[in-house]
Amino acid sequence: MLETQLVSNAMLMGYAEMLLQDIEDADFAVQPAPGINHPAWILGHLAYAADGAVGLLGGEKLTDRDWSVKFGRDSKITGERSDYPSRDEMLKMFRETHARARELAAKADPEHLAKTNPNERLRENLPTIGDMCSFLLTGHLGVHLGQLSAWRRMRGQPAMF
Repeated sequence: MLETQLVSNAMLMGYAEMLLQDIEDADFAVQPAPGINHPAWILGHLAYAADGAVGLLGGEKLTDRDWSVKFGRDSKITGERSDYPSRDEMLKMFRETHARARELAAKADPEHLAKTNPNERLRENLPTIGDMCSFLLTGHLGVHLGQLSAWRRMRGQPAMF
């Protein structure tokens, strides 16, 4: 199930790898302008969101409460590098949560995907678990990769796509 979304997710994950390949750990929390999401927050948030899809699809989440506080919807971004896990740890979690979400989405039961989205805030636009997972695997990921691309450009780095 969600075959088309899995194809899109794979392409977006490749794009993420391109965007991240030359960003050093020391630069992960640099904010080139006030309020700009930096790579540390973007990557952590995307791992946290993919783990949300894991949970919606019946899997055991890989992130913990600390990730929710640092990267969840109401998290507060800081420019302090020490406030975030290492680049390697974040990349590992980003890759693992998305891989697990894809694995579960590939074998998701259509009846489960048709159930009501438990996220009340987004339910009107994404009424089912399938709709929510589709968004998390594609649109949400793409939005935040666009932020990462803009961050790169603000720092004088080349476009990757």
